[in-house]
Amino acid sequence: GSRAFLSRDSASGMATAGGSTSARCMALVAPHASEGSTGVTYDILIGLPTLLFTVFLASRASRAVRKLKRSQSGIMTTYYLLLWSVCLMNVLRCGFQLLLEDPGHRLGLYNTLWLITRFGMNFLEVSVVIFLAQGYSASGGEALIRTVSWSGVYATLDTIVKIILIYGAHVELFAGGVDEEDATAAERWHKWGYWLFHTGLFTVGYLCVVLLPFTRWRDRLPARPSFYRYVAILLALNFAAFIGAMLLAANVPEGYCVYGGACFLYYALFPPLLWVTFLQEFFVEDDDEYEQAYYAELRESGYFDDDV
Repeated sequence: GSRAFLSRDSASGMATAGGSTSARCMALVAPHASEGSTGVTYDILIGLPTLLFTVFLASRASRAVRKLKRSQSGIMTTYYLLLWSVCLMNVLRCGFQLLLEDPGHRLGLYNTLWLITRFGMNFLEVSVVIFLAQGYSASGGEALIRTVSWSGVYATLDTIVKIILIYGAHVELFAGGVDEEDATAAERWHKWGYWLFHTGLFTVGYLCVVLLPFTRWRDRLPARPSFYRYVAILLALNFAAFIGAMLLAANVPEGYCVYGGACFLYYALFPPLLWVTFLQEFFVEDDDEYEQAYYAELRESGYFDDDV
C-alpha cells in the first residue's frame, strides 16, 4: 500500500474537484492532509488491530517457543519470526506517525520504515505461495531453502526498485509529491503506475492459484478450504487496490476511496489472516501433549525422586 501526504491547500483543491466523498476517502491514503484529528484517527485505527494481534502473540509466546523447540520445524520457525517482525515494524511505523504532526518532515526515516515493513510483508506473501506450490516434491529442508531464496530474491528486487524510484527518480511512493493538485500526468503515472503494476502482479498470481484446482496441476496445492479463503481475500484486496491505482493514475479522485479502503483492510487484516490460515493449527497444543510436557518437566526436576 501507499500513503501520500499533501498540503492542506492541495487537499482542499482535490475536495472541490472530486466532491466531499472523495475528500473523506483521501484520508485513507493521505490522512494528514486534512484539518483536525483525521490523521491521528487513521493511525490509531490502522495500528490498533496489529497492536492487539501483537499482544496476542506475546501472550502465547512461551507455548509457541516450546512447540517450535519440540517440532524443530524450520519453515514454521521462519514464518513465526517473520510474522513477529512484520507486526513490530507496523506498530513502530504507526507510532512514528502518531508522534509527528507531519511525518513528511522526516521523509528519510518514514521511507525507511515503510521499505522495511513492505519487504517483510512481500516476503511473507510470496513465500506462502512458493512453499505450498512445491507440494510433496521436496523435503522440509529443501522446501525451506527454495522458499527463502525465491521469496528473498523477489522482496529484495522489489525493494531495490522502490529505492531507485524514491531516491533516484524522486518519486514519493509512500509520502507526498505526485498527488498534489498541480501534478502532471507523468508525475501521477510514475507513482501510481508502480502501484498499478505491483497490485496487478499479485492479482494475477492469486487468480492463478484460485484457478489451479480446475487444471491438471490441482493436486500441487493443499485442498484445505482455509487456504483458498486466504487466497480469495488477498485476491479481492489486491484487485481493489489495482482498480484504485488505475483511477488515481488517470486523476480520478474517487480512486482514493477504492485504493485507500483496500490498503486499510490489507494492513489491518494480513497478519491475523496469516496466523489463522497457516500457523494457528500448528501451535494448538492438545491436553495430552501439554500434560506430557508438564510431566517431563517435573520428572527432570527430580520431583518424583524418592526421599532419602
